[in-house]
Amino acid sequence: MNRVHAALVHLSASIVIGVVLLALFWFVWYPDPLFRTSGALPIFLTLVGVDVAIGPLLTLVVFKQGKRSLYFDVAVIVALQAAAMTYGAVTLYAGRPVYVAGLGHRFDVIHANEVADSDLARSGTELPKWGPLWVGTRVAADAAERERVLSSSLSGVDYGHMPQHHVPLTEMREELRKRAEPIADLRVRNPQQQGDINAWLSRRQLDERNVLFLGLKDRAEDMAVIIDAKTAEVIGIAPFKPWD
Repeated sequence: MNRVHAALVHLSASIVIGVVLLALFWFVWYPDPLFRTSGALPIFLTLVGVDVAIGPLLTLVVFKQGKRSLYFDVAVIVALQAAAMTYGAVTLYAGRPVYVAGLGHRFDVIHANEVADSDLARSGTELPKWGPLWVGTRVAADAAERERVLSSSLSGVDYGHMPQHHVPLTEMREELRKRAEPIADLRVRNPQQQGDINAWLSRRQLDERNVLFLGLKDRAEDMAVIIDAKTAEVIGIAPFKPWD
């Protein structure tokens, strides 16, 4: 095996691992379009791109048939590459979306590292490990707890961040329908994307008279959650600006 062959083998293995990781993050932990709304996609692509490129490149540089330290050199390269990729994957996993929480007037994407251990303990549950859950929220019955949540909401930590206040999304059906807006308002806020809105609805065979939307708030980009006008069932997340 010459150095070019060795580098190509290394590159092929790196690409396979990168594709597997991309599939896990894209379809499971950051289901489309949450990779985009969270701002994690550029970070992931940079991490994997650099890692996949540098490992095989180093193999191309150090590989020489018959070299005494060949196995050691390649092992060090693979170990460093694996460590870098593992660190990046673990970091992104730790910040994965765990809840898409309905607050009535909007939805919030809640990430794993935004949920306090004390709130999780009070809920008696664990964070979802295999993709985010759509949940509703209820206002705390206790006055002191309502005051605590109100105070924390000023810094961006609301009922959605507190699993002890989660309820099935179906329990918020009437509130969601009441506070949702017509697609005509979405068109007003996205005047340059009329064709894209039409295409999004058409691909799902939707009549805009039968659907409504609420805003979705996340770290990097806000979008619109489309719901059924009668049942308030979530249809999907559309990549359009939900508010002015």
